[in-house]
Amino acid sequence: MRHGEALVYADLTTEQMAIVAAAEEQLPADVRLVAVKRTSEMFVLEAKLAPNEWLRVDQVYPEIEDLKSFYSDGEACKAAKAALKGFLISNKLKPQLKKRPIRIRVIRASDED
Repeated sequence: MRHGEALVYADLTTEQMAIVAAAEEQLPADVRLVAVKRTSEMFVLEAKLAPNEWLRVDQVYPEIEDLKSFYSDGEACKAAKAALKGFLISNKLKPQLKKRPIRIRVIRASDED
């Protein structure tokens, strides 16, 4: 979740930490598992590539450094969308970045998650 707005790390018991450590042993040495608290909903900024084809803005515009796609707060996501649209309209990058429709998609946690 490198794109998270404000990650809140989960409070784990010693037993739960042992489970995480055991799971990490099954992974390559340079991989770490991080436990974060689940939120009820997440907001994603997406850009339209084609009819019915949307992709995260950080993947569509990799030229924009530190561009985030995931937000835990709807108002912050709306502000980021407005800022991105303003940037795309006025940017002077060469080559010019293509302006695409941008939407906010809400991902809600289900009971099965």
